[in-house]
This record gives sequence, structure tokens and C-alpha cells, in this order.
Amino acid sequence: MRTLLTVLLLLQGLMAAAQATFKAIDTTTSCAPVLYNEYSEKFKSFNKEIVTETAKQRSLTKEIYSEIQEDFLQKINSHNFICDNEINPYLQGLMKEVLTANGIKPAGYRMLLSRDSEINAYNTGDGTIVVHYGLFLAVDSEDELVSVIAHEIGHQFLEHVKKDIEGFARHSTSEEVVKQTREIRRQKYGKATMANNLLKRIRYQSYDERRKKEIEADSIGFAFYKKTGRDPRAAVSLLQKFDAADKEQDSLTIADYKLIFEKNGFVVKQKYFEQEQSLFTKYDKNKRIDVDSLKTHPDCATRIKLIEAHITEGLSGKASNSGTFAEIKKNSAYQSLINMYSEKEYGMSLYEALKYYKERPDDAILKNIIYINLEKIQAARANYTINRYVPAHDNLYNTASLNRFISFLNNIRMADYDLLKNNFKS
Repeated sequence: MRTLLTVLLLLQGLMAAAQATFKAIDTTTSCAPVLYNEYSEKFKSFNKEIVTETAKQRSLTKEIYSEIQEDFLQKINSHNFICDNEINPYLQGLMKEVLTANGIKPAGYRMLLSRDSEINAYNTGDGTIVVHYGLFLAVDSEDELVSVIAHEIGHQFLEHVKKDIEGFARHSTSEEVVKQTREIRRQKYGKATMANNLLKRIRYQSYDERRKKEIEADSIGFAFYKKTGRDPRAAVSLLQKFDAADKEQDSLTIADYKLIFEKNGFVVKQKYFEQEQSLFTKYDKNKRIDVDSLKTHPDCATRIKLIEAHITEGLSGKASNSGTFAEIKKNSAYQSLINMYSEKEYGMSLYEALKYYKERPDDAILKNIIYINLEKIQAARANYTINRYVPAHDNLYNTASLNRFISFLNNIRMADYDLLKNNFKS
């Protein structure tokens, strides 16, 4: 309740600062109880319909579904899903547009909007399609958004989640894997290495299957999308954005820190950006298994070529953007920062806000967001809990800019936080 009240006060402050130019979503208005009851009943009915070849497969399949469903219900209880009287019906309408154009009955299909800042959308396998709010930062048109929805409908139509889980259960309970697992248990030495190698083989199998399913969903999703009469090029431009999604589009240099923070006596020093290299050297030697395996939607370049092959000169559609999409897009940067703050991702909310602020130093909303995040991070450092709210250094996956930011927050003096906050107090 305390967190919800804090966010509500934040929203009110932002509205005042923006002088009604920014309409924030009130994420404190919760549909959690209704959603929780709805999905609890939905999962019970779904689980009764599970059919497998063997008792062991059924047991493992139910266990996997149970973990997925518990995690989903936990997200509901944690208010991860946004309930908005305009955006939710709007998304539901876009999904219905695709379903109706393709003669698919909309019963059982449902759109949900997550507060997550990651550029992503996913299908849960039970007819639910979840769009992360962060996706609005990436899509530049309503057509691209509809293309995402059509792709996820493709996954549902082809029952990919169901086939993935049942396939994993079959493989994991197969005679071959059971035999290998027994052999590992019998070993006196090297168990961890053998187990890791087995897991790696399973992982690569899973990746190959996932890549295949993404291409299948692209194919049927594009066919679904074309029936709407929207611009076919949107499917390609969307994948191009996914391909670049794991590359940071902007950064914070030391010169930026000087520009933003050197006021009222605070001086940015080189030592604020230093980190203990010896702590991370061993991780630098571990190369990634496969770059694409880290992407939500793998191997985008191949998938782009396959879709482009289906876009003929005669195939065209009218690009369209509704007023609702334009409004959501306009507010997406601010709202995404608020969502991260609501999720207690104070470090990332501050980091992204500073990247906007260096270009817009007179923006009252950004000043407010920077102030409240600095306040939370200062309290966390005082309580030795900063790692809960600020990412850790990671020389393998973080950009140099993000690691520099993390060092800055950990190395400045506690008294400096008051100086910094005062620069942004409205």
C-alpha cells in the first residue's frame, strides 16, 4: 500500500509539472483481484485438459505448467499488468482486427499490458498475448504494433507453447536422457562438467527449435497481418528494430556527467567512474555461447529476408496511425520511466532519464523523475541495499556507459547525493 501511495503522489507531481501536457497512466488502479480470479479459474480448466503419452510425461508437464502459472499469478499480484480504460480496450481492438480479418473466433484470446520496460511481447499458450510497455518505445507506427500482435497470434494458432512444453517433457523423460542422468549420478568426479554438457546440448536443441518456431510464427503471422490491409513493410521494419534492440542507442559520457551535474559546487571527478577490475576479469574470459540465443526473437536478419521474399511489388497497404496510438507514443518515454520507478528499478529509471535530460535540460517532468530516483538510491546506499535497485557491474553484458553509471552511483559521497538532488528539486 505504501508503494502504491508513493507512485500515486509521483503521478500527481508529474501531472502538475507537465501542466497537463503529459497524461500519465495511473498504475495504482489495480485490476489484480479480478485478473487473479479469472486466471486461477482459467488455469484449472486448462490443466484438466492436459493429455500425454506416459504418466511421467504428464507429471513433468503439469509441473512445468504449474511453475509458469504460479509465476504469472505472482505477476498479477505484484501489479505488473496495467489496467487503463483507454489503452487496454485499444490493444484488445487491434487484436480483434487481426482475428476478424482471418476468420478466427476471438473467444479465449486476451491482450494484457505489462509495465516491463523490455522491448518484447509474448504468448502464454492459453490465448493470452502480453505486450510489454517498453515495446511502445520501439514501434514507430500502429502497423508495426499490429504486426507484433499478428506474430503472437501466430504462435498461439500453431500451439507453440504447448508443443514446446510437451516436447521438453518427452525429451527429458526419454530413455536416452534418463540413462545419461543415471551415468552422471554414478560418477565420483566431474559430475558438474558432465551435467553442464548435457544441459548445453539440450539448450542448443531448444534454441534450434525456438528459431524454427519464430520463423513459422513470422510466416503465418505475416499472412494474418496482410489480411488486415495494413502496410506490409511494417513487418520488416519491426524486425529490424528487434535486431538492434540489444544495442544501446545512446550513452552517457563523462562530458555528459559534467554538463548535467556540475552545479552548486559539485565537481565530477575521474575517480567516480573507476571500478575494481580484478573482480570482473574472470568473467571477461567467458565468451557468450551464441549472441542470438540471448535475443527474445532470434536470428532477425534471416527472418527479415524470408518476409521480404513475400512482399511483392504489387503488395501494398495503407500506413495508418490512430489518435490513440499517437497519444501513447507521445507519452511512452515518460511513462516507461515511471513504470521502471514503480517496479523499483530506480537505477535504470535514472539512467534512462539522464539520457533524455542531457538533450532536454529544461524538461520539468524529467527533473522530477531524476529527483525521486536519486532520493531512492541515496536511501538504498545508506541502508547498504543499493544492489537491489541498481544493476551490478557486468563487463560481459553491460555497455561501458552503463558500467560507468553504476560506478558513479557507488563512488560519489553520500553528501553529494543531497547536492545532486537539489539541482533537480522542483
